[in-house]
Amino acid sequence: MEDSVPFNVLMHKMVPVHELLSEEEAVKVLKRLKITRDQLPKIKDTDAAIKTLEKAMNQSIPEKSVVKIIRDSQTSEVAEVYRLVIRG
Repeated sequence: MEDSVPFNVLMHKMVPVHELLSEEEAVKVLKRLKITRDQLPKIKDTDAAIKTLEKAMNQSIPEKSVVKIIRDSQTSEVAEVYRLVIRG
């Protein structure tokens, strides 16, 4: 695995929490949202957050995986969004 990210970007206060969902969790989310996997917004596997997550997990994240991103929100305190990992 290439060490292209010199520091853990996920520890920066401006970067939201990124979590890789299991296949079962991803299916539940897609069913709840009533969408297909391909309808999710995309995130490239070359994104610094994905590279750092891979390094932390000590494994690569497969294409078509779903990542949950938890952001602070001014209107709802916390906002959960989902992204589909694609090849960059």
